[in-house]
Parts: sequence; structure tokens; C-alpha cells
Amino acid sequence: MINAAIVGLGRWGQNLVDSVQGSSSNISFVAGITRTKSNAVDYCKKNNIDLRDTYEEVIGDSNIDAVVLATPHSQHADQIMKAASFGKHVFSEKPFTLDAKSAQAAVDACMKAGVVVALGHNRRFMENIIALKALVESGELGTLLHIDGNQSSDLSGTALTWRDSRNESPAGGMTSLGIHALDCMIHMGGRIEEVDCYSTRRAIPCDIDDATASVIRFERGMTGTLVSLASSPRIWQLRVVGTGGWAEATDNKTLAICRGGEIETQFFTDSPYPHMPSITGELEAFAMAALGQAPYPITPAEMVHGSAVLEAIIKSASLGKRVRPQG
Repeated sequence: MINAAIVGLGRWGQNLVDSVQGSSSNISFVAGITRTKSNAVDYCKKNNIDLRDTYEEVIGDSNIDAVVLATPHSQHADQIMKAASFGKHVFSEKPFTLDAKSAQAAVDACMKAGVVVALGHNRRFMENIIALKALVESGELGTLLHIDGNQSSDLSGTALTWRDSRNESPAGGMTSLGIHALDCMIHMGGRIEEVDCYSTRRAIPCDIDDATASVIRFERGMTGTLVSLASSPRIWQLRVVGTGGWAEATDNKTLAICRGGEIETQFFTDSPYPHMPSITGELEAFAMAALGQAPYPITPAEMVHGSAVLEAIIKSASLGKRVRPQG
């Protein structure tokens, strides 16, 4: 059993705890810290979590094996490196970091300390995405030509949170929304060679962009498009197109497959937002990796590359030209 500390007990931090607390034989949350301690007292009491005062107190506790970070992404690199220096395994929410240099430094610190580092992209653990990956790997779609990704939602109600800050949310919804689609595109198509992004503010009341679109070229030669809208109704789309057909996930429970003229739809277990089974899956995979039972499915190299592509998207939107990821 991995004894973990949750760092950040807002809405998503509580989702992480709820996904495994009391039901997992591999991981249990025993301690936690949060920015406004008074807001989490009752929740921690209910879940037998010892609410601490500082991050340093948590990572210095020899009874804690791992930390789970549900904190703003600009804090991740420093928190990961500090945890690694105390020999703690680290699970970080996405994005890993906002640039390749800090991502590489965080990964290197974990490698040097011999601890597991894991990244929370729960979409990879959804049944239809697992089936789509298997379809791609089987070669049934033929030579891959193009991948479309779109994760969008209305962030208008996020005023006074980190999501309404251009420092935390450059390129609009990419850091809180689009990064999910980006990771799945890397998962399906491999490394990305070049991005060309346009990002603008159209209607959202807070000062971030709400229309962000990128044209992508993969190292293997495929093209791609990545869209994230921050003031629209919820959209989730991942479509992989090849010479032998195409397959598309547009929610968490279906996969449409076209092998010619006919479209077949496969149905999987429904799990309404926040898709708790997928969150359970990523934390169980993290615990198994920390226990030495199996490697975490997202490699450290993919973590760094995802941050490098995000950095390239941000630069491209700012500079108005194509950018090559540097990592």
C-alpha cells in the first residue's frame, strides 16, 4: 500500500481522493495540504486525512511514500523536484509543466532520486481511448494520414481562479482543456515536429483567449489539427484517419469506426463527468509503478515532449509563425 499526500484540495483534488479512498488496495491518502485550510477541514476529517500546514512538512514525513499534485501547473516543476529530493514518488496533474526545460529538470530529478513520476492524463484510461489505441496499433486503419483533437468547454465561470490568468492559461483553454487532446494525439501518432497556432479572445469575460487552433505536423509525416475553445459548450473529439478507415471518440462511452461506407459504433461503460473510473485507473497505475509492479503508461519522455509541444503552441500563438518543439 502506498501512503500518499494530496497537495491541493479543491474540486479536482477531491475527485482524485474520492476515486480511490477506501476502495483501493494499492494507494491511500493519509495526509494533505491546501491553500485555504479551513475549507478542507470537514472533508479531511470525513476521509481520515491528516491536514498539514506546509508542503515541506508533508515531503519530510517518512511515513508518506508519495505526493499527488492538484496544484497550478506553474508550481509543478519546483514541487516535483522538492518531492524527489526527499525520495517521494510524484503524481502530477496536467499540464506537467509549461515548458520543456522545466519538464526535463523535473524528470531528471525523479530519475536521479530513483522515484516514479506520473502524469495525470485520465483520458488515456478511458475504455474507448484504449480501444482506439489498440485499433491504431493493429494497423487496421492502414497508413495514418491525419489526427483531429478537440477539447472545449465554457470556462466563463472560472473568474478568481488560476484559470482566468494568462500566466497560468496561455493560449486560452490549452492548459486546462486542450492538453488532454494533445496528449491523446501524441499517444496515437507519436512525437510532433511542428505547430502553427492561432489564438484569440472572442467572448469570454475573463482575460484569456477562448478560440485556439493549431495545425500540427507529426514526425512520422501525418498532419493534425488541435482545437480548444474556452467559451463554448463541452466538446470532446479524437479522430484518427488512415488509408484503411477512420475511428472517432466523441465522448467517453462510444467509438465510431468507418472501414469504407459503413459506420460501426462500439459502446463502452458510461461514466459521467468527471469520469471517475479513468481517474481511478491513473492513480492505480501510479501506485503499481511506485510498488514496482508495472511501469506507468505515460513515459517520462512523453511527459517532456508534451510540455515542449505546449510551449511551442504558446510561442506560435504569440509570434504568429510555425514553431518546432524543443524537447
